[in-house]
Formats: sequence, structure tokens, C-alpha cells
Amino acid sequence: VIKDKLKALLHFINQNIGEVGGRAFVDSAPVLDRAWAQRSGLGWIGKHTLLINQKAGSFFFIGELILDLDLEPDHPTTDHCGTCTRCIDACPTGAIVQNNLVDANKCISYLTIEYKKELPASFQNQMEDWAFGCDICQDVCPWNRFSAPTKEPAFTADERILKNYWADWQEITEEVFKEIFKNSAVKRTKFEGFTRNINFLKK
Repeated sequence: VIKDKLKALLHFINQNIGEVGGRAFVDSAPVLDRAWAQRSGLGWIGKHTLLINQKAGSFFFIGELILDLDLEPDHPTTDHCGTCTRCIDACPTGAIVQNNLVDANKCISYLTIEYKKELPASFQNQMEDWAFGCDICQDVCPWNRFSAPTKEPAFTADERILKNYWADWQEITEEVFKEIFKNSAVKRTKFEGFTRNINFLKK
């Protein structure tokens, strides 16, 4: 969704400025999204290592257009986390080991999405009900009181996802998984990874 919008923006630039070469990226290339976003003044990197914006919190996507066009740069903003440690204190696996440092081997998002082996038994009863990703560090962040649900229709969840109960996920078949999550980031974990996560949580 975001990449399509960036491509539309590039088309708009070409129509209104002239021929400008560029490419859009949304977590799809070795581009330092957060670092560039911070340097461009979109926010600061919180203790949980996510980008925080004073007006929108951290519940947003970032992407970039890399252009062969000279632009006047904005300036970085300052850090506004202060002495708050809510994200560190709330992480059930202790993944945020210190300010701006996350141990991926303990992060529920990493474990449920990127990690391909059997989940370590040491995390039993520590992952709450997170079967794909985790937002605890964002949920407790005071800056997210300024976040608001998107009005973008393309992000509307499939009704079957919203209506399914815990028992339904335990019985899900590969065919149903592929159908329900065909347009969702959940497909990244694949059926095997998703059912592994579900089975781990129900033990």
C-alpha cells in the first residue's frame, strides 16, 4: 500500500516538475529507513528502537523515494523519551536490554516472524497471546496517546481475521491460511511458522 502511494507521488513529481528519476522503498531493500527518517526530522529513535513522532506516536509506516533531485533537507528533531522506561519495563521477555538496544533473540516479533527453528522452551508462558509480531512496547508508550486508527481502506482487516477465536486458529488449515492472509503481512511467517507459534502458545 505504501509503496504504491510512493510510486503515485513519484508520478505526481514527474508531472509537475519534469522528468525525475527515482525508486520507492518500503522495508524492501538495504535502506536505513529509521536512521534516514530520524535525520530528516520525522521523529527520534525511542528506547525500543522504533521511530517516534510527537504528533503521531510510533504506530505508522515509513518508506522513502530515492530521487535524483536536489532537495533542501529538514533537520533532526530532539529525543523526547526523557527518563521514561515503560517500554523496557513492559517487555515480557526482557528484549529491550538497554536504551536503544534490542536483543532480537528475545524479541517476540523476531521470534514469531523471522525465527525459523522451534521456539526456545525458555520463552514458554512469556509471549502472552502474540502469535505474529508484538506491539507491547508501543502499546505502553505515552506518545501513542496521539496515534489514531488509519482511515485508509486498503488497511482494513479481513473480517474472518477479526471474528476468529483462539480455537479457530488452532484448527486452521493451510488452505484457509493462504486465503485469509493472502494480502496480509502474516503470510511472511508461512503456514508452518504460524501454526508453530499457535501450538507453542497453547502448551
